[in-house]
Amino acid sequence: MPLEYLEKYRPFVNLEGLRKIHAEKESWRTGKLTSKYVDILNEVSELGDIQGETLVNDYVEFQAQLTSDQKDKIEKIAKDLIPWRKGPFKINDLDIDTEWRSNLKWQRIQEKIGSLEGKTILDIGCNNGYYMWQMLKDRPELVLGIDPVPHNMAQFEFINSLTKKENLKFELFGIEDITNFKCLFDVIFSMGIIYHHRHPLEQLIDMRNALTSEGTLILETIGIPGEGSHCLFPEDRYAKMRNVWFLPTLECLKNWMNRTGFVDIEVLSVAETTTEEQRLSPWCPPPFQSLEEFLDPNDKSKTVEGYPAPVRFCLKAKKKVSPQVGF
Repeated sequence: MPLEYLEKYRPFVNLEGLRKIHAEKESWRTGKLTSKYVDILNEVSELGDIQGETLVNDYVEFQAQLTSDQKDKIEKIAKDLIPWRKGPFKINDLDIDTEWRSNLKWQRIQEKIGSLEGKTILDIGCNNGYYMWQMLKDRPELVLGIDPVPHNMAQFEFINSLTKKENLKFELFGIEDITNFKCLFDVIFSMGIIYHHRHPLEQLIDMRNALTSEGTLILETIGIPGEGSHCLFPEDRYAKMRNVWFLPTLECLKNWMNRTGFVDIEVLSVAETTTEEQRLSPWCPPPFQSLEEFLDPNDKSKTVEGYPAPVRFCLKAKKKVSPQVGF
């Protein structure tokens, strides 16, 4: 039965609704662009039960005694799963140098998010799960990552077929599906997601409702520099992305969180995005594009469209008990 690991949380989960969504998401297996992942995951299962050691530092690393045949198969699978956006990962000497050096973001916030020991955690838009392995160092009860992209799911299943972490779970759910959780998660991470959606305030309310009464939200997003409470609404594209809607100033982002029922709002980091952190690599090669192609070649403080270059804000906040939402 799918989602059996959520049975123990049934009072806080619309399990029947989620199982229906889960069944609908299985259409990736026959999709024109996604059915290839069936073959890749079959190759993953054919690797067998490889025993080894998982190390998590800047890399999510797996070390094991591998045969020459196993090494070749692992490298083939990894290359079939290009592009690798989030990471880095390492399997023995196979260094998967991803587009994003995601360890740099984690370094900025890991000492400030608080202990995750024994916590139930939701990672929204988790990509391939890199941050989920980072969270695992604190021994949480459950880390559920949701991301509707089968490519990301296949990368996660590949890596976790080696690391075998039973309290890491990946589902092809989208942000709209978290309305099926009520007061379940001690901590929700939403990193690099909210600006991709038309209704950021509704998204914040849905996240608040999915948190326990004293739950914590870690919200990371692109924003714009400047004083005052306002946001940029791109005319068409932002940094070549069509799916970018509202980019707030830091003050505006705080106001969003306050108006949607969060308190004790704390700024964990403010960082310009640089090509040290986001760039093309052998595991995300051309014709894929990265930050260098998204910025004005003559003025790195602007995107190619002339908007302010991305600044990344990361905030931490608590769920307000019985919030009076301002709309």
